[in-house]
Amino acid sequence: MAGGSVSLGNLDSEDAYSVMPNQHSEALEAARMHPERSLRTGQGSALQGILVNGALGAAKLAAGVLGHSYALVADAAESYADVMSSCVTLYALRVAAEPADPEHPAGHGRAETLASAVTALALIAVGAWIFSYAMGSLNEPRSAPNPLTLLVLVPVIFVKERLFHSMRSRGKKIGSLAVLSDAWHQRSDVVTSVAALTGIIMAWVGGPAWNHADSWAAMLASVWLMGTGLWLLGPTLHELMEGSVDPALLEFIRETSQGCEGIKGIDKVWVRKLGMRLMVDMHVVVDPDISVKEGHRLAHEVKDRLQRELPQVRDVMVHVEPFHEEKARAGGKA
Repeated sequence: MAGGSVSLGNLDSEDAYSVMPNQHSEALEAARMHPERSLRTGQGSALQGILVNGALGAAKLAAGVLGHSYALVADAAESYADVMSSCVTLYALRVAAEPADPEHPAGHGRAETLASAVTALALIAVGAWIFSYAMGSLNEPRSAPNPLTLLVLVPVIFVKERLFHSMRSRGKKIGSLAVLSDAWHQRSDVVTSVAALTGIIMAWVGGPAWNHADSWAAMLASVWLMGTGLWLLGPTLHELMEGSVDPALLEFIRETSQGCEGIKGIDKVWVRKLGMRLMVDMHVVVDPDISVKEGHRLAHEVKDRLQRELPQVRDVMVHVEPFHEEKARAGGKA
């Protein structure tokens, strides 16, 4: 009776959850944030990544070429991949914020989910390229990396680790897979930088026999990058396949809806996540003797209350069902 769409992640009336509505839930807190604020937070995170990684990538590339470090050159490539990742995230957030249109009646929120998939796949591709590049360098004669390259790597590690924590915190706060994936892209740069640092120190301390140590370090780091990319694909595919959402969020929607006067119970609740936005489909139980007009009013009251409490709820479909006292006494569905 109220507009919306069909979805996922169901919560039937007989389902028993130990999660209470007031329990801390990142998904619930993200749903309570206003969409415009979430968008600004996500865009600010992406812009920060673009600026920081652009500067660090240039510094690492120059130091790697001048200091004869293959691992540092590969590390610079990973930083530029981070720049591209943040650009994809920034663009996806803008597209996801566009209003619904006839071709996309549910909105464009999945653009953000797709951006997360692109970021994960890019991480796998960069890891494969670094592995190939470093392996090819093993047979090339070379001098030991210049210890001065450490002056670049040490501050890079601290800056990127701080950037990772900042972006991850923002991603969790707004419930954005794209921003979270971008954050882990920053953490991958920390890993490659630590690998480069280790390899350079080993080559410097071990002498000519260890001149290729940073290449081996780059290869090991690339395996971690590819593994991280595969790991990031998990939640992205879960969302694309309309997997279940946080039980605390479902329980809050149920309790909030049931709090409306005239609603005798909640039969089912489904929630579909479209980027940072939510689509809700639910069955509410009402007095069987009320008019169609009153049932329609109650459906809109439930919808309006959910959207007030959870601004990220884009739309709600409310199906009205009659209350059956016999079934209620028997403990079955109303």
